[in-house]
Amino acid sequence: MDQAKWISLKIHIILGIVIATCVVLGVYVMGLLGIHAVWPAFFIMISFFLMGADVKNLPTIMIGAVSGLVFAFLLVTALTPLQQSIGDPAATLLLVWIVVFVIAALGEVLPHICNNYAFAYFTIALALIPHIVNEKIAEAVKGGVTDPAALADVAAKAVVSNSIEWGLTAILGGGAVLAVIIACITLLRKAGVLPPAEAGH
Repeated sequence: MDQAKWISLKIHIILGIVIATCVVLGVYVMGLLGIHAVWPAFFIMISFFLMGADVKNLPTIMIGAVSGLVFAFLLVTALTPLQQSIGDPAATLLLVWIVVFVIAALGEVLPHICNNYAFAYFTIALALIPHIVNEKIAEAVKGGVTDPAALADVAAKAVVSNSIEWGLTAILGGGAVLAVIIACITLLRKAGVLPPAEAGH
């Protein structure tokens, strides 16, 4: 291995140690806080590095993440009344079409709100919400709850609480992990361990 490749490998090993350590610490701390669905935080981090690790992209990433969660929440909230009106799968397909259209069509006008990050978070949240709701309803039924109105209330509370938790995890958890990673890389640059050219990795 030539000198340039060895230096590049050494730099990436150091970066790997920093990022892996920060990720594990983030998971541990969030676990202590009772947060076990850590995906919103780490999708922030993944998006940040995919976009070249430029801090200027963070507002777009974070706002997009929250807007995607809001879109999923609004869809799920509107789904039951619409199902009662036009049935399924028409209700689900119509609402998904509306959200995808809004994200795709308004990207130029509202780039922070309607972007690829919003679409990613919308998709993931929409995939997870039904499973979470079903689990909460199953727990309620096991506990003796059988009234449809009460079960609907359980489902609504599950959607609200998880949507809020995911949003806070994305912004606070993802922001904290990234802040620690960036701080560590900055300190290593100042100490001469990492060259300035590698700071954006």
